[in-house]
This record gives sequence, structure tokens and C-alpha cells, in this order.
Amino acid sequence: MITVSVILPVYNCEKYIFESVTSVLNQTFSDFELLIIDDCSTDATLSIIKSINDARIILIQKPKNSGYTDSLNMAIKLAKGKYIARMDGDDICLPERFAKQVAFLNANREVILCGTAIQMIGSDKVLKHPVAHEEILTKLCFGTSFCHPSVMVRKEILLENNYDKSFEPAEDFELWTRLAFLGKLANLDAVLLQYREHPNQISNTNTSVQLNNAFRAKLQMLNHLSVLDSFTKEEVSVALENVLHYSFAEVKKSLQLFTYLINKNQKTLVFQVDLFEEKASKMRIAFLKRFLENGESNTLRKLLFLLTRISVIDFWKVLNLPKKLSLLTPNNN
Repeated sequence: MITVSVILPVYNCEKYIFESVTSVLNQTFSDFELLIIDDCSTDATLSIIKSINDARIILIQKPKNSGYTDSLNMAIKLAKGKYIARMDGDDICLPERFAKQVAFLNANREVILCGTAIQMIGSDKVLKHPVAHEEILTKLCFGTSFCHPSVMVRKEILLENNYDKSFEPAEDFELWTRLAFLGKLANLDAVLLQYREHPNQISNTNTSVQLNNAFRAKLQMLNHLSVLDSFTKEEVSVALENVLHYSFAEVKKSLQLFTYLINKNQKTLVFQVDLFEEKASKMRIAFLKRFLENGESNTLRKLLFLLTRISVIDFWKVLNLPKKLSLLTPNNN
């Protein structure tokens, strides 16, 4: 039995595909197959792939362009490996990636999905998501907790839980919200993938759709706290998403929402209480900062409004006073 099936959907990525495929083939862990699913590329992507001579490559050419999510689900059905590793045609795997993820999953049978930290190609910027399961669950209520092309998942889990095409291009985020309650999730702290940002990425060409579908995924997590029984989708969106204008009524409702989420979780214990309260409180402060920066121009009126509704400590955080005061303090060194 093959240990790892690498699934790599491609479409018109001739600039980067050779480096991407080569980084997979050069892994120190060699027991894998590489399933490349071409979605009817019109550039030189196919010819470049065909020029690479390695028996581990299995190239599937789709007869019709049907999208990224369909390619992923097709590959999952064809995969022979115990684990499925994701990869994209514009990213680079570091040599130890598969070895470290396989070792971690073998040693932690309760973990069904394992991601890694990533480095942005062309910069020193490193992105790390939470490592432990409970932290990951809490973060998923407010944003994704994984870099999609870095993950490795147990195959049987994906066979029973395919990607949902209706959430494309946030199909990965939605999948994490379902897997979150089927087993433990984890991230390795090590940088094992280099991630490329460029204008032709689906996330950049379909930004508004991605943001909307990502919000729908957040709602799936928050509805474990029955949030939609007490608030509308629009009210939740105002509190959690970037909005250009906030009315005083919307701010009141949003503050009620954050209080509701914290209190509801204290009663139901869906998420680890301290972690969830800390994260929800940070999101509330971020929301109030946006309120001060956007909407009505009368800042004094907004400050007076907040003074009657939040604690003095939160008021200081909203104004960022601790940081401003630290900048004014003389350096004694």
C-alpha cells in the first residue's frame, strides 16, 4: 500500500509547475504517488508535466473544464495512499515535508488532519496557524486555521467528507469546519511549504465570492452555539466582516452578539472556554476599532457612545492607548 497520495490540481500554471512538481519528487520520504489533475489547461502546463520522467507521476487529463473542487474530489477517489497530501501548482514543498507529516500522523492516531507553517515566496514572511486542536477549533469560528496546500489528511476521512463545490473558492475552509468535530486537527510549527502569491490565484481573481463563502463557513462553526437562533446572518456579518459604515444600532447589536457567543459557550462548552473568550474579545476590540475608523465622522460622539457601553479596559484597548503610552516612555537602556 502506498503511504501518501499527493493530489495536485493544475490549470494554466506553466510558470511554476516544473518547480512545484520537482519539489514533490525531491522529498526525502519517497513512498508516494503524485496525482496531477489537469483541468483542460490551454498553455504549456501539460507539455512541461509530460517532460518530467518519474514513475510516481499519474497524470489525469479531464475531458471538460469543471473547476478546482471537482479535480480535488476526483483525485480523492483515485488515490491509493493511506494519507492524502495537498499541493498546488505554484507552491514549493520543502524536502522534509512528507517525512515530518507522516511521522506525526503515525504517532498521533487521533489526529485526522495535519497542516504546517508556510513561508511566502520572495519574502521572509512566515505564516503560522494554531498548533493545538482546541486553538484551531476556536480560530475556525472567525477565520481559517490551515494553509490548504500544506495539509495531509487521512484518506478515509476525505472519502467520507468530500469538498463542497458550492463553497468554492473557500471549499477548504468549509471542509475544516466539518472535520473539526470528527477528530483532532493539528499544525506543525515548522515551515514545510513555500507559498506563492500572484495575481492569477483563484483567491485573488474571485475575492468577493471567496469572502462570502468563507463567511458561510464561519457561520457553520458559530451555529454550534445556535447563533442563528438569536441573530440574523446580516447581523453576524456586520460584527465579523469588514464593513465601511456602522450605525449606532448595528454597534449595539454587535456588542450583544459577542456577549451572547461568550455566554453561550460557557454554558454549552462547545469550545474551550478561556480560549474562546479570549478570541471573541479580541474580535470585539477589532470590530470597535473599525467602528471608530469608519462611518460617522463625529469621533467624539462615537467615543461617548462607547464609554457608556464597554469597560474602561476595553476602551483603552480600542484607543490603543497602552501601545501609544509605551512609545512615549523613555528607553532606559
